[in-house]
Amino acid sequence: MSDPFTLATVSATVLPQLVKFAFEQAGKVLEKRRSAAEAGGEAKTSDAEARMLDDLEQRVQILRKYTVDGVRPDVADRELLDTIDVVGRHVESLTGQPLDLAAGLKRSGVEVEMERADIEGPATAVKATSIADTARVTVKFNDGVVRATGEFTAVEINGPIG
Repeated sequence: MSDPFTLATVSATVLPQLVKFAFEQAGKVLEKRRSAAEAGGEAKTSDAEARMLDDLEQRVQILRKYTVDGVRPDVADRELLDTIDVVGRHVESLTGQPLDLAAGLKRSGVEVEMERADIEGPATAVKATSIADTARVTVKFNDGVVRATGEFTAVEINGPIG
């Protein structure tokens, strides 16, 4: 993929969006191939390309657990990180275009989910120096407690909006 260090440094905050982006991109490639095959307009697929498409289908099933079935992605899940990496390389190879993970994350916005948090001091879910007018930010605070000495800020923006 165009930015190989990204997966090594991915945080729990952006992992769900990264999984969703990889799932969507792979789905687009597979759907385009299916549509072309059904229309009879697909060029011959090489053996290597056919194996890549089969592997992509299997990898999409792994990502489906997280995007459709609701399993929570974990940055320590080596199978998941490897799957995202392989899906990205397959999509790039099959489309001939680099897959820009950073652009995908910017497009999808930011989602932060805090569960079972016990906040005794200051805590901020998202801090930004500016935000685009098309930005989407979602903060979920589930089963959390903010103590009398605590302070929870969902979104802190210190700069221009739009």
